[in-house]
Amino acid sequence: MLRSSAPSQPHGPDGSEHKGPDRRRYPRFALSLPGRFMRPDKLDYSCRLKDISVGGAAFITPTQPAVGEKVIVYLMHLGGLEGAVVRRTSDGFAMSITATQRKRDNLASRIQLLMGRADIAETDERISPRTPSTGLATLMLPDGTVLECAMLDVSGTGLSVVTPIKPPVGSEVILANERAVIVRHHDEGIAVEFVNQRLEAEDAFKRIAGAIIRKDESR
Repeated sequence: MLRSSAPSQPHGPDGSEHKGPDRRRYPRFALSLPGRFMRPDKLDYSCRLKDISVGGAAFITPTQPAVGEKVIVYLMHLGGLEGAVVRRTSDGFAMSITATQRKRDNLASRIQLLMGRADIAETDERISPRTPSTGLATLMLPDGTVLECAMLDVSGTGLSVVTPIKPPVGSEVILANERAVIVRHHDEGIAVEFVNQRLEAEDAFKRIAGAIIRKDESR
């Protein structure tokens, strides 16, 4: 059975904390990782993992596929997953994971390693160090709204700013004249990752998705 030394609670069907006995077949753990998913139309979209077990996972994303839709997901640190959407949630969707027992065992080991690292969300996702910054940056939201935002810190891959408006994680914005994707919310605003820094992860996603698609077509 998968165990973790990190504080965690089993989650209910909608991703909220479950108050009664956990009736899931596999224990589920809260884990936040950036990723992308592909729908049957071969288009891919940004997402962020919310919680996961070896049997299923829930994601935060502004793009919600239909229940029953087959999806392929690539997650930083966990790699590729495939399965089907089992429900839509208020902030994204949940999927079942299709995998052999060997793959489930490997996934359980990787989840256990990540759950033992409380710093994963704040360090490993950052390719370069962040430096406190002052000044203003222009932020254009998905609906075209333009704001002047105070900067909090900056790195070679992203930027954190103060803003009262927080579009969903995974939304694409223009910040400081650069295309960027919102990767997290914080008390004062949002943190983004510049799109050109996501290319390596997207290339890895496309290689994995392509391999899965070719496997399915050969059956």
